Amino acid sequence: MRILLETKDPQTERNYLQAADMRNRQRLIVLHSEAQVSERLFRDPFDTLILDDADAQSPWLSVCRRTHAGNLVLLFTDSVETAHLPDGVTYAFLRSYEPAEVLRRIESFPKHKDRPERTEALISASLQRTGIPVHLKGFSLLKNSIRLMLSVDRPTEIRLIDGIYEALALSEGCSVTQIEHAMRHAIESAWLRADVRELEALFGYTVSPDRAAPSNAGFLFTVTDRIKAIHRRNAS
Repeated sequence: MRILLETKDPQTERNYLQAADMRNRQRLIVLHSEAQVSERLFRDPFDTLILDDADAQSPWLSVCRRTHAGNLVLLFTDSVETAHLPDGVTYAFLRSYEPAEVLRRIESFPKHKDRPERTEALISASLQRTGIPVHLKGFSLLKNSIRLMLSVDRPTEIRLIDGIYEALALSEGCSVTQIEHAMRHAIESAWLRADVRELEALFGYTVSPDRAAPSNAGFLFTVTDRIKAIHRRNAS
């Protein structure tokens, strides 16, 4: 069980690290800022993310639900109705709750069935098949975006794309517009240099000399759907 805790409170950090050491069955990493958490989750999967002193109305929470592929746990200062938690939140505890008990409860949460390293390989292979040069910034941005889309049950939600842009901008320290343009450049590069047969295998009839490259959203949805289909075949 790998757990990431975001807290700015030194005492909370000490209490949770001590509780994790005593349980000896969990690896707990502590970070102190939203940007650090966002960057870490893009490159390193965790089973559970704990947000300390959470605000259910925070814009960061909306981004966080899309950057994390496992369980999301909130620690609230005041009492909260767990039945009215935002979508994507697994559970909420009061900050006064014993860290050892919080970690014990987290152990019972569901874990991911797909091995992260296999999913990473599938994402990279799918993008390389399109012909996107791996040195382009857009390649890594598309890779991170697909990882996010694979982490949600219904990736067709229209707000998902905005959430991905926001999360990537936070992680990369740039603007949403720069993220969008880098992805666009990478996708258009693929349509100029890739083997048409490879593109047809992924995108079907939409590939032709008379058609422009798909939108960022269209590209992401299609590649994500192909990877999910592979997971379904392997699970059957």
